[in-house]
Amino acid sequence: MISRFHKITFIFLIGLSGCETLDIHGHEVDPDQLQKVNVGKTTKKQITEIFGTPSAVSTFNNNTWFYMSETTSTRAFFSPTILKSNITRIEFDTKGVVQTLASLTERDRVIVSHVYRTTPTAGYKFGVIEQLFGNIGRFNGKDPDMGSRR
Repeated sequence: MISRFHKITFIFLIGLSGCETLDIHGHEVDPDQLQKVNVGKTTKKQITEIFGTPSAVSTFNNNTWFYMSETTSTRAFFSPTILKSNITRIEFDTKGVVQTLASLTERDRVIVSHVYRTTPTAGYKFGVIEQLFGNIGRFNGKDPDMGSRR
């Protein structure tokens, strides 16, 4: 026989499993909008009229625009899961005309692993007690930069 506590816990967990939220961030480019872009003819002004303001502009060259979007799913208290992502990259020539149009999806994503090494530094490592009580008696009202001048 199942206890009352187990029943309540089971019902609570089933309730949490159904709590899912979908979040859409950024500007999702519609494939029909992409059809309106003619490489070699469409200008920056026309791109702005079709897609709106870009999500990002290249740091080193303002002739590369990015339109980014991402759809995530979050269940209860778990970390979000990426369902769909899309980056549309538009490069312009010096005259402001579309030179390249590319679309990247979650299949093109590259996972970058972090390096957790630390750089050793010269000096003394203080313990907790030294950090808490190390400055007691050090401050006697004299300015150390003034030396013996007063």
